[in-house]
Amino acid sequence: MSSSTARAVLATRSLRWSSPLLFNDPFDVPRELIFGINPQQLVEASSRHVAQLIQHPPDDTRELSLKLRLIVDTVKKGIPQELLTQMLAGLAEGASRQVPTSASMDELRSMWSTAVADMRILCFTESPAHAAMWYHYADRYTGVVLEFRCNDHTDSPWLIARPVNYPVDKPAVYTAEGWAELLALDIDVAVRRLLDIATYTKSHDWAYEKEWRLVTFKRPYDSGHFTHYPFHAEDLATIYLGPLISEQDRGELLKLLIAFPRAKALSVSLSLSRDFVFDEAAG
Repeated sequence: MSSSTARAVLATRSLRWSSPLLFNDPFDVPRELIFGINPQQLVEASSRHVAQLIQHPPDDTRELSLKLRLIVDTVKKGIPQELLTQMLAGLAEGASRQVPTSASMDELRSMWSTAVADMRILCFTESPAHAAMWYHYADRYTGVVLEFRCNDHTDSPWLIARPVNYPVDKPAVYTAEGWAELLALDIDVAVRRLLDIATYTKSHDWAYEKEWRLVTFKRPYDSGHFTHYPFHAEDLATIYLGPLISEQDRGELLKLLIAFPRAKALSVSLSLSRDFVFDEAAG
């Protein structure tokens, strides 16, 4: 972060948790659901997926919706081929009459837009030694890195942080087939899976960030697209002072660090081998 942001963080002992609407990557958390998929495509994909489940039942059906689980479990016990054929034909016919309306899909998209605005996400990285991160996020080497410890004693929230995935291929949920798989699941399972994909998956181009995240939603008293949530003083482990930080910023941050008795300060410099060097900061 920049030195000015670090001063605010240390002075208020809080971190900003933001809605994805404020992120610098517009492709991070999807702003819209079911983009480019029309109702007919969704029905056809769902029909194919259900037929596949019936023809090749999975060993574990616990995550399927109750109705579908009963059907698949019944099939697994063995039914005549003629009855199976009739069942598949009935599913195809029923699907053709249950095309979701554009209005219902628009309602789902609206609900998701509201959810994205209400999300509160805190982002970390694994290492303080990455040139691109220092350049983009720490104000071109003039800022700092704050390191936090996972502290059982203070019940640090980052104990439940999770790593971001950077798949080469887009997740299946961006297709009608992927949505068909979601719609076949129990509603709670589907919502968790959708949130996991949306919030813990990013384009492979961002893999260098090695990001970890915490995801929650704004409290009833929160407003806007970000909230400052406090952290315990013992959770701050280290402040890394950037190689181009000004003497004024350095001095002000070291004074603020006195309020964090378990935190240490390290000065960051650049070696001739193009590596970062961390030395104990002189007071």
